[in-house]
Amino acid sequence: MPVFWGCTFTHNYPFLIKSTKALLDSLGVEPAEVKEFGCCPDPIYIRAYGKESSLCLSARNLALAQRHGKRLLVACNGCYNVLHGAQEELENPMTRAEINSTLPQGTKYNGGLQVVHLLNLLNAKNPIIKSLVKKPLKGIKVAVHYGCHAIYPPAVSSDDPRDPRSMDDLVTVTGATSVDYESKVDCCGIPVISFDKEEGDAMLLKKLADIKKAGADCVVTACPACFMRFDMLPPELKEYAIPVLHISELLCLALGVPPESLFLEGHATKTDDLMKKIGIGPSEDGIRIAKCFDRSELESHCEACREECTAAVSTRNTDKPFDPIAPVDALLEGRLDEVLKGGAIWRCLQCGKCEERCPNNIGLKDFYAKLREMALAEGVTQRTIDEKVKMLEETGYGMPKRAGVRKRMGQDAAPDIDSGEIRKILDNVRSRRKK
Repeated sequence: MPVFWGCTFTHNYPFLIKSTKALLDSLGVEPAEVKEFGCCPDPIYIRAYGKESSLCLSARNLALAQRHGKRLLVACNGCYNVLHGAQEELENPMTRAEINSTLPQGTKYNGGLQVVHLLNLLNAKNPIIKSLVKKPLKGIKVAVHYGCHAIYPPAVSSDDPRDPRSMDDLVTVTGATSVDYESKVDCCGIPVISFDKEEGDAMLLKKLADIKKAGADCVVTACPACFMRFDMLPPELKEYAIPVLHISELLCLALGVPPESLFLEGHATKTDDLMKKIGIGPSEDGIRIAKCFDRSELESHCEACREECTAAVSTRNTDKPFDPIAPVDALLEGRLDEVLKGGAIWRCLQCGKCEERCPNNIGLKDFYAKLREMALAEGVTQRTIDEKVKMLEETGYGMPKRAGVRKRMGQDAAPDIDSGEIRKILDNVRSRRKK
């Protein structure tokens, strides 16, 4: 199923795309990426240029989606509001023909596409979600914020705009409690602040005060723009700061997805106290990763290694291409055990080219060397490594002697050395590691 993420998700909150994908994957829904999608367009600013412009831009996106299936999943409230409205208008053959005449050659919307809001899909999967909950979020009070474009006009078909329940029901499935508060269905003010900041902030203050009065531990929303509003509070409202989660993040936590893989540190309003109350901390792998690696350094790695790494370039068109950044991404998601047991860490040539070419002066040579040490310390070894170490302990050398070659050259055999000293050194190192 193609997914329309929209501008806010794509450009400001890629970690919310990640959590939503993780949730969809758990539910057996495979999202198809359509790179050609543009703005929905924006229901406030772009729409001001005129209905025809807006409808034409929507028709282009619907036409692109139709190439990938009969349904389009939309994750953003505003995008859903716009695309669902356009889809309904374009069911009129005359309107559709007129709008199609303005689209680029080869792009045509044929009608009949079903536009599905993320909340509708999740509620349809409610029984499955309930069966997958591994970490019930008991004792957590959640203030649900729907957002204007999810309910006015009725966008989420399963909801009553005066008493929406789709997110409340999902919160209940996680084991948390959805608390009612006075301004629950009111606007957070984000559509207003560009035109009247004072009025927009007053709307947000009202909501935050009501949420605080209700005793909520966090705010949960499905709208990325509303997420931004609660997460990036203006300085004068910082005293009302409360953790905000996207509905996908809340569900992922209940399904047992490690918090470090959700990139919660990307939130401006910190979630540490909320995680402690939920009883969710870093996984054992997450703790080990934090102890052995600098996360900020891991996050600094860019795409350059994929283009510069000798092993990556030489295997690019083979059945087993080497991606030097894949283990870095895995560690950022807390998957250390998988990395140590996998074969990728042994494919690095340790040549140092990445260090020489790295725009951030980091490279991956030391990173891979550290992972290999950790793997060996945990008994995850390679036959070649074992054989080399055994040879070193027995002969003091890491390569076998080729006496025949030296003899033909008129040279004496290579000298024997006291391998007992070598063994002692290695034994001392092993003893220190055990301590």
